Amino acid sequence: MLSKEKVLVLKEMEKTIHAILQKIDKENEEFIRSLGLDKKQNKILLKALDNFEKQIQVLFIKQKKEYLAAVARLPEYMKKNHKKVGRTVKKAAVPEVLIDNIAEIMAGFIFANEKAYIDKLAALYVAFTNSFFGQIAEICARSVEGSRLGPEMSLTKKATDWLDQHKIKFAQEVNQTTHDAVIKSLKESLGEGKGNNPAGNKLVSDVPNHFNQSKVKEKEKKLEALTDPEKYNTVYQAVEQQQCFEFYRARRIARTETISAMNAATLEGWRQSEVIGGKEWACACDKVSREWHKNADGQQVPLEEPFIVGGEKLMHPGDSSMGASAKNVIHCRCTMKSVLKYKMRR
Repeated sequence: MLSKEKVLVLKEMEKTIHAILQKIDKENEEFIRSLGLDKKQNKILLKALDNFEKQIQVLFIKQKKEYLAAVARLPEYMKKNHKKVGRTVKKAAVPEVLIDNIAEIMAGFIFANEKAYIDKLAALYVAFTNSFFGQIAEICARSVEGSRLGPEMSLTKKATDWLDQHKIKFAQEVNQTTHDAVIKSLKESLGEGKGNNPAGNKLVSDVPNHFNQSKVKEKEKKLEALTDPEKYNTVYQAVEQQQCFEFYRARRIARTETISAMNAATLEGWRQSEVIGGKEWACACDKVSREWHKNADGQQVPLEEPFIVGGEKLMHPGDSSMGASAKNVIHCRCTMKSVLKYKMRR
């Protein structure tokens, strides 16, 4: 039986958690509202964004659990592959190469299921865009003055090609970022005095003076440390604390992809209206806007030609199909304005 004081504390904690969750929910609503779209578009996009964000977070949680389970099995794996590990260590010319080589062996085991995660991310993206792309495109097509869109609408090959290509690019890049982050944590946990782990409790430090030893037996004795489960605590902690699995990364990804796909759908709608000849970059132009996006504000180009923003080509805000870098698309909140054919600047 809990005391009255403990019950009160638990109730206060519940209120605090509820307030935090409400704030998190409102953040996406405010984000969508900041785009300056109509109420119908806002409702469609908010639902798609919220759902996509949650699905990505669920995938990250599952992925993290799988990686940690693999790390827990590493000593057994290293023991079974001791000959391979031994050859790898003996070939290392300097300690830095030793760390890289051991991390590579570990990564091969931890990331054994990578293709499945790429496929899952691609499937999530397809479900995400299917939930709103066509609707947004049709709203944009029919809202244009003098639109020639017929009673029914289906996506053009340009739109479906963009979606197919971006699906693959999205899945591969998100998973590669996770992969690189975990590899970095592995190397830091193996290195002495690097990362968040205290010096002196490192796996590789248990192969001391390896490069000064001349007797094979001495080297092999030191390699026994690589199969000691207790020596993998820092590796486990490094992966467990890796920020690539955090909620805010899922939010950043979901928002970035929402802007990108929303603008691609807008472009598709204007294309099918048959009366839009151009597009104009529209930047939020607030304190967090990128300078080169502010500079692009008002830039007009023909409908099927790219904007030039920060020296890079983008068919629409958030587009990376023509090689635009992450700094030009991540967390971008820019949109576009349509330009009728007869109003295009000459």
